[in-house]
Amino acid sequence: MKRDTRFGWKSLVAGVAALASLVGIGPASALDLAGKRVTLIIPYQEGSGSTIHGRLFALALERTLPGKPTIIVRNIDGGGSVRGINQFYKDARPDGLMIAAIATGTFFQYILKDSAVAYPLPEFKPFLTSPFGLLAYARTDLGLGKDYVENIRKLIAKPPVYGGSGPTSSDLPALLSFDLLGIKQQNVFGLSNAESRAGFERGEFSLKYDNAASWSEEVKPLVDEGTATPLFTFGLEVDGKIVRDPTLPDVPTFLELYEKIHGKPLAGIEYDVWKALFNVRVMGSKMLVLPPGTPQDIVDAYTKATEAALRSDILTGPQAKLVLGEYPQSVGAASEAVFKAGLGMTAEQQEWLRDWLKQRFDIAVAN
Repeated sequence: MKRDTRFGWKSLVAGVAALASLVGIGPASALDLAGKRVTLIIPYQEGSGSTIHGRLFALALERTLPGKPTIIVRNIDGGGSVRGINQFYKDARPDGLMIAAIATGTFFQYILKDSAVAYPLPEFKPFLTSPFGLLAYARTDLGLGKDYVENIRKLIAKPPVYGGSGPTSSDLPALLSFDLLGIKQQNVFGLSNAESRAGFERGEFSLKYDNAASWSEEVKPLVDEGTATPLFTFGLEVDGKIVRDPTLPDVPTFLELYEKIHGKPLAGIEYDVWKALFNVRVMGSKMLVLPPGTPQDIVDAYTKATEAALRSDILTGPQAKLVLGEYPQSVGAASEAVFKAGLGMTAEQQEWLRDWLKQRFDIAVAN
């Protein structure tokens, strides 16, 4: 991917800061980005969900950040977000001039201790979190009907074919959910979301999941024409309880179906691991962060600007609704709480997940 080379101004900023320290001039306590450019690193390809989400917030933040800076979006794809976030960690200074979009891949590669990860994820400073629900669905021509429990039993009895990215990608929570329900699908990995959906439409794959933000334009038409049947959503956490997804309130959650299939609620370490992945994949689906060491006054300035942005016409209009759905956005301390919950997997839970990946997919990840 072509590298953006328009950042020679960074050297000038560094030189001015050094000169200021020599003559005893301290930096201003309030962030002022007038006449400056802020770089937003998006560690996924152009056209991705993270890019659409990031560009939407960039448009709004250009109006509400102090000094109304220009925000330059830079996509650095590769490694399930690892390449871009490694670059962000290497390049970003704690001055408010570089921010990054992180998503589920960023968390999963860190939690699974991918050897390519060079970023200290817990040290990042989140200022926005956008939750996104998940929907699992299958081809109706598998003999599926209106009974959600019976549909799962049919998929257990006759395993479908799943197309996706891979077990250590953002597919992980869906793959674990299928397995916990008892579905032992055949898998075809190495595909983008667009490729797997196209394969689903052609009948090459019969099981899939999608971000609920894709429901209206991508998945609902397949349901309306009779090609796809919803199986379950992951739900949404409200006041400490997982409730039905507001986008699809008539579709049961995974936890509801699990209890009906197995006759008891999901519990123990299986629940703890599932819930930890839920925290990342649903509640912390997309985040905007500042680099480690960013002073609190700069974090506060971004928080205040994001609060104002969420009230703007850009983020309250119909186009924003298509991107953000019906989900409540978390800002500042609330965003940080979601961020920490996403990092809350214990060593025991990580070991269980590594063992499961080895047994189910013959994938060995670092200890």
